[in-house]
Amino acid sequence: MKFEPGTFSYSRRVAFCDTDAMGVVHHANYIRYFEEARVAWLRDRGLNHLHYPEADMCLAVLESNCQHFLSSRFDDMLKIYLQGRQDGLKIHLQYAIVRATEDQLIAVGKTVLVPVNQAMKPIKPPMQLREQLRKEPWTETWL
Repeated sequence: MKFEPGTFSYSRRVAFCDTDAMGVVHHANYIRYFEEARVAWLRDRGLNHLHYPEADMCLAVLESNCQHFLSSRFDDMLKIYLQGRQDGLKIHLQYAIVRATEDQLIAVGKTVLVPVNQAMKPIKPPMQLREQLRKEPWTETWL
């Protein structure tokens, strides 16, 4: 699979505890992998200080989904690609999970987030986050 230059990627190996009785990654773990990639993206872009507990705000998930194509198994090396964009208060992140050794698409998904304060009220995304999202590549569809 080809991704636009500048598309963030995060690598992780499938842990045994991620698998189910059939020896494959349980479907719920892909959403967790998206979350890991999002936190790694924030850290990589120097934005982790904008999120709770280092700030008075956090990114609340409004929507998440995942479409599965292939299964993955214990010890597979996965690469999670992430792209982001802003739409008003909403932050749209899309993900593609690829088995790195064969470059096979495992799953795609998205999350829609909104920044909220400690009272859980929506707030405008911080300027640093808005500026970063303007720089990020965005592909309308990865399929």
